[in-house]
Amino acid sequence: MSTLSLGRRRWLQSAALATLVPASATAHAQPSASYPTRPVHLIIPFPAGGATDYAGRAIGDGLSQRWGQAVVFDNRVGAGSTLGTLAGSRSAADGYTLVMGVPAGVSIAPHIYPKLGYDPLVDLVPIAGFASSPLVVVVPAASPFKTLGELVARARAKPGELAYASNGSGSMPHLTTELFVSQAGLQLLHVPYRGSAQALPDLIAGRTQLMIDIIVSALPLVEGGRLRALAVTGSERSGLLPSVPTVAECGFAGFAVEQWYGLFAPAGTPAEIVRKVEADVRQVTDGSQLRGQMWQRGADVRYTPAAAFATAIRKDSQRWALIARSTGARAE
Repeated sequence: MSTLSLGRRRWLQSAALATLVPASATAHAQPSASYPTRPVHLIIPFPAGGATDYAGRAIGDGLSQRWGQAVVFDNRVGAGSTLGTLAGSRSAADGYTLVMGVPAGVSIAPHIYPKLGYDPLVDLVPIAGFASSPLVVVVPAASPFKTLGELVARARAKPGELAYASNGSGSMPHLTTELFVSQAGLQLLHVPYRGSAQALPDLIAGRTQLMIDIIVSALPLVEGGRLRALAVTGSERSGLLPSVPTVAECGFAGFAVEQWYGLFAPAGTPAEIVRKVEADVRQVTDGSQLRGQMWQRGADVRYTPAAAFATAIRKDSQRWALIARSTGARAE
């Protein structure tokens, strides 16, 4: 049996345990009975102002209201979200440090970083997924490109002339752009930043020519007239950008990428606490406040319980492994 398959089984077993309460639980004091009794730290592995930060603060605020305890947001920035995810995986497994998980640090990183420092399938326990969103291809408002087809035509005519921004090497926007570049047969210059909050101002100023970013980050700038949206990466058009076609509609059949958002705990966190947070996330996602917050930024609230979330992440990891191999993408 390979080490990888063993690690995956351990990870899935941990996720399954998080959904079970032992029959004897009623006879003993449970860690979740009074949890949390003090502030809970939520590590967000991207800078303030970006999509992951927005989603993390939205779910954190909802949990804080439910718990009557503060959720302290801790932005740990760097290496395409892997520094923050690594810090979370090494935190005390007592339920008082949670991690905002996105594909970059969980299902993409193992396939593009030669020395990651953690195994997300072993060192993190999935608690619940709570939202997803497409990405959007954006250019400066002053850009000559009015359609994705025009941009592709220029890139093919002038290989290496156009520069694309990403919110970090190894991030989902980076790998999604590399997937598109590979499928379209383009040569673009990659300019990585430490997050969308840093990348988007340079894009607006024309220092880079395009970006595929999470819609949660880019939508306010599109609506404000500072960026132009050429296409969205979802399987369907966005309800907030109904006139913007999907990448598939622009001639790239089968192209569909979405970002998911979820909460994780360090491996070894008591199953009762994981179950408690899982249940509370469900209550928060059932409320209108979180749905309204995420909808306004182009994301859909989609609650996914721990066991199903673990299975979805395993499949997502397999998909990005294939993409990394086919595109040759590596963290820079």
